[in-house]
Amino acid sequence: MNYFPVTFLLMVVAETLLAAVMSGVNHLTDGQEIEENLIISRRRAISEHDHRTDSAYAGILSDEEDIEEMKHLEPSEIKARMSIILESMDINKNGFIDKMELLEKLLDSYRKLSAEESDAEFLTSDLDEDGFVTWKEYVGDTYGSSEHFDDEMTEDEKQLFLAADVDKDNHLNKEEFRYFYTPEDYPHMQPLVLLGVMNRFDTDKDGKITFEEFIGDRRTEHSEEWLEEEKTKFTEELDVNKDGVLDENEVHSWASPNNNQIAESEAENLISKADKNQDGVLSFDEVLDNYYTFISPESEGYYIFRDEL
Repeated sequence: MNYFPVTFLLMVVAETLLAAVMSGVNHLTDGQEIEENLIISRRRAISEHDHRTDSAYAGILSDEEDIEEMKHLEPSEIKARMSIILESMDINKNGFIDKMELLEKLLDSYRKLSAEESDAEFLTSDLDEDGFVTWKEYVGDTYGSSEHFDDEMTEDEKQLFLAADVDKDNHLNKEEFRYFYTPEDYPHMQPLVLLGVMNRFDTDKDGKITFEEFIGDRRTEHSEEWLEEEKTKFTEELDVNKDGVLDENEVHSWASPNNNQIAESEAENLISKADKNQDGVLSFDEVLDNYYTFISPESEGYYIFRDEL
């Protein structure tokens, strides 16, 4: 799943505030759903559930329906389809898939899956089905009736919406909605993503985020084990220069992960799993022997189990 809300969003409404304000909205009562879907318009960048940061994103397939359909095919049928995909990936037609060819395919999958997810949300938010989404429609679809909605709560998100409205006609077409839904993917949106994160977390307004600011009110809603995991994430992953705080560059990397870096890491992981002779490239047979990994790493266990039946 790809790209990153490279501007990965403009982020974040405190979970506790959301839980309190939205308690009367039927489809937003689950804490995990609130965290994943409502932290600033369900921005995946800073969400713990972002597809691109939780292990590999989506293998080399770029359509959720294709991934699901593969689960119902026999291994021979899967391999036949995969062979066609590999032919298209083999740009220099030498019978092997090298790292750059795999990287290009992963980035393409990211872009297409991202667009697919955004377009599905667009259809849901276009309440009057006129081909456009207004701010009022988006708010109604995401937060429910006005009695559960607070303008102040979504101010950063509204600024993203306005910035995504490139032609300034007060509503978003499908392309503009993609800017809004995954702002981290678009350079012109990224500054607002950073601003939104800083507004949300930098409570003392010193231009940096401490661990206490990073955790905020979430401390009271999670276990000590979760707190320790977040502490490790903060110190070992996010705080790159190890000065105990997150500066703007580190916040930008956190909120707007680099697609190329994510894809490169995934490509290296896939090659390490399938490159049986360790020559640095993948033969078609090496890919097909590990087809479950390349279809969708998240479903790897399913395919292995089924093949063993």
